[in-house]
Amino acid sequence: MAASSPIFELLERNQDIFDNKDVVIVGDILDPMVLSLIKQSKSAVLVCDNYVVCKSMAAMIGQSLDNSIKTIVEYKHVKLVFAPIEDALKEINHIDSLVVLLSKSKQQTLKLINSLKDKYTADTSIYTAGANDGGGKSADSILKVIGLTRKVDLARKCTLFKCTVENSFNTYTAPKDICVSPLGISIKLKQDVAVFSQGKLDNGTAMLIESLKGITPQGKALDLGCGCGVVGITLSKLGFKDVTSSDISAAALTLTKENAKLNECNDIQVVASDMLSSLGNFDVIAVNPPFHVGITTTTAPTVNMIITSKDHLNEGGVMYLVANAHLHYEKYLEETFSKVEIVKKSTTFIVYKATR
Repeated sequence: MAASSPIFELLERNQDIFDNKDVVIVGDILDPMVLSLIKQSKSAVLVCDNYVVCKSMAAMIGQSLDNSIKTIVEYKHVKLVFAPIEDALKEINHIDSLVVLLSKSKQQTLKLINSLKDKYTADTSIYTAGANDGGGKSADSILKVIGLTRKVDLARKCTLFKCTVENSFNTYTAPKDICVSPLGISIKLKQDVAVFSQGKLDNGTAMLIESLKGITPQGKALDLGCGCGVVGITLSKLGFKDVTSSDISAAALTLTKENAKLNECNDIQVVASDMLSSLGNFDVIAVNPPFHVGITTTTAPTVNMIITSKDHLNEGGVMYLVANAHLHYEKYLEETFSKVEIVKKSTTFIVYKATR
């Protein structure tokens, strides 16, 4: 959501949502300029899942954000919370306006709205803002069970709905734990609708883990873009004593920490990061990089990560990277590393092994 984006413009021209109100903003906060909307709010809590965006917003109000999970930054009437919604609840008191910036996941939207329901009063209004092809056009179907819902604004293929809280409701069911056995290792995993791939181990990650078979567990290992934490847990179970799991998402980091504890891998270090920036050097990096930001497809973060990855590998270190075959990352890998192998391949995915 850039400052000139349709969603931002939609919210900006409906400033009455924010002015002199107790405001809570949740969902896909993808641009720090969202701060400009709450200058005249009575109070504002922004629950941000994206570490980079939250760090940028903190800097805009003269504050800093470290790389730990569940971090809170306060300045005047504004509170920034880098944490999953469950851990942000205690930071929220009264809500006049709840603004949900929609992701492509309907279940994630349902989770956010349901998680906050104990904070609603008869004065609470819930707003959803999103691109029509990202759930914005149909968000009224989520809101109508809660109370009177109307379309507030519509522009440039984006929609803003308002709902007045009138009814009690329970429209979200948390996903069940799953059990997986990569490389014959039994792993139990808690699930979260805010974290990629629920209900099963996705095929790309499964191929990535299969590629680690026979690896010598020496040195430092990194599970980059850890998601639910299964790759880092596998590395720990394979014998690595120094494992770091990192992600940009507060929900993913929290889930990874919970799953590491569940599987008795308590020595895994879990830290927030923007890809490799601010991380040290490793002997093994395993990564299944995302190529979506919100509803937009982009390979730029992964390409940049590949270009800088050599500087984060010790001499003789290796990076295992799984990606959709159509993304063609081999060009960037071969330009960066002297040795690049394809260790696994299907019609959909390729696992590359790049050696420094």
